[in-house]
Amino acid sequence: MSAALVIACEPESAPVEVNLQAMSFANSEWSAPVNLGAPINTAANEQGPSLANDGLSLYFGSDGPGGSGSFDLWVAHRACLDCPWEAPVNLGAVVNTAASETGPSLSADGHLLFFTSTRAGGQGLSDLYLSHRANPNDDLGWEPPVALGPGVNTPASEAGAEYLQDADAGTVNLYFNRAPAGGTADIYAASLTRDGETLGPATAVVELNHPT
Repeated sequence: MSAALVIACEPESAPVEVNLQAMSFANSEWSAPVNLGAPINTAANEQGPSLANDGLSLYFGSDGPGGSGSFDLWVAHRACLDCPWEAPVNLGAVVNTAASETGPSLSADGHLLFFTSTRAGGQGLSDLYLSHRANPNDDLGWEPPVALGPGVNTPASEAGAEYLQDADAGTVNLYFNRAPAGGTADIYAASLTRDGETLGPATAVVELNHPT
């Protein structure tokens, strides 16, 4: 079995910038992280990566030049798994705002993009949003995002969404972090309801959360 993982790493030395690094899994072992370098990483912060199932598109948040807010969502493409990454492209005003957009999470089929935003009109410190696209191969074909609603978003801070589809169990769950103002974060899960469109209500995953 082989696999790939892209992670955000913060160096021990100052100044502190978060960059993206890649690891591969083969023969039951993970390789050492390798910095993706330019043009993905810059002197700014790149974080919250989400790699498409085919390994050819990489979504992430960055506060580098060319954005419209404190953090924007970007996507980089490569022609093949052994090809170099092309220069990242900003997802544009359809997705990004003058606020902060971070933590993209792409669904396995490539049609859904979940992310965190502090934009105006939200319910809390940060909320989770969802954008759809008809063509899973169109990296800039995203529709205007919508907030996930009160089943997921609250006056607290919701972030770090991961959308998991279990074909064998027939379940679809969204996992994310929720932290009240000044408090610590817990992991929550929201299931797709029978209408196939609504997530929630979210409940704490007690098996994964620290009791204090």
